[in-house]
Amino acid sequence: MTLEERINAFAHLHDALYPYVEKNLADTDEFEQLINSEYNYNQWFTPFFVRKALSGIVKMLDKDALTLWLTDYHSIIEQHKQPQAIGVVMAGNIPMVGFHDFLSVLIFGDTFVGKLSSHDKHLLPAIANMLIEIEPRFASQIIFSEDKIGKIDKLIATGGANASRYFAYYFQKYPSIIRSHCNSVALLDGTETTEQLSLLADDIFMYFGMGCRSVSKIYIPKGYDFTPLFLAMDCYRTHLEMHNKYLNNLEYQKTLNLINLQPFLDQGLMVVKQDESLASPIAVLHYQYYDNKNKCIEEIKDIGQALQCAACDVVEDNFFVPLGKTQFPELDDYANGINTLKFLAEK
Repeated sequence: MTLEERINAFAHLHDALYPYVEKNLADTDEFEQLINSEYNYNQWFTPFFVRKALSGIVKMLDKDALTLWLTDYHSIIEQHKQPQAIGVVMAGNIPMVGFHDFLSVLIFGDTFVGKLSSHDKHLLPAIANMLIEIEPRFASQIIFSEDKIGKIDKLIATGGANASRYFAYYFQKYPSIIRSHCNSVALLDGTETTEQLSLLADDIFMYFGMGCRSVSKIYIPKGYDFTPLFLAMDCYRTHLEMHNKYLNNLEYQKTLNLINLQPFLDQGLMVVKQDESLASPIAVLHYQYYDNKNKCIEEIKDIGQALQCAACDVVEDNFFVPLGKTQFPELDDYANGINTLKFLAEK
């Protein structure tokens, strides 16, 4: 296949997936049934959040966006005549989290050898089948496994700190991208509109806060009034109050902080507490005060690879993004800031 043929195939996949974002297909449709039943395999994968993940994928598959993303690599990809087998070890924290790697490997012309997470082993293979129906020549370039990865030339692996150390040791002889978990933050100054704060609620609550792009901590000025933010966060009340696992985590965190005499704010859906840590447990949002906004921006920049992105009104590159956009990265907004296409292009 030529690069143009691969782009066209993924553009057609965009069209095939688009109706599922808003549930425009009958309940008898096979993929629609999968969306609604995934909750039975992984209770964190609710239909609501699976559709949110699909909307991010559909955004990536816009033909103009794909063409622009590949501009600097067009000639390199066209000259790539010897496909390599790229092992991809996928995480299972949010639905179809490995899709960008899937797309990158196949659009480059290589063979995707995917190691599925036991927490997310149905959705991406189903999408792969859709792609194969659109372009049957992809069939020989897509391999999924729940067991050990077979013969590969390069590796892309994503996991927690312990898993990352294991990957680095076990696959040390292969050129690799090994990503560990990171977090995202938001910087507020108290002038945010109700609409902006509602968008921030997406950054915080989407996927129950389990993604690397989920805002786990906010930086706020001293004297910050939490009331507008807390009211805006109520837009997720209906969804979260129906989810037992989330509510169990919420009650556990409340109890734990009460027993340890740790002060916190009870928003109703979230424990909000002053803490300098970037990572926060499920149902907990950390906050930290700052004295000077510009100085705080520089301090956030200095945190480095422990952060995936920061939501604020200062938009800069792919790191500082508008409120409400952390969960919807652009194609060139690579996980952990590591350029996947550049890695695939390296000999």
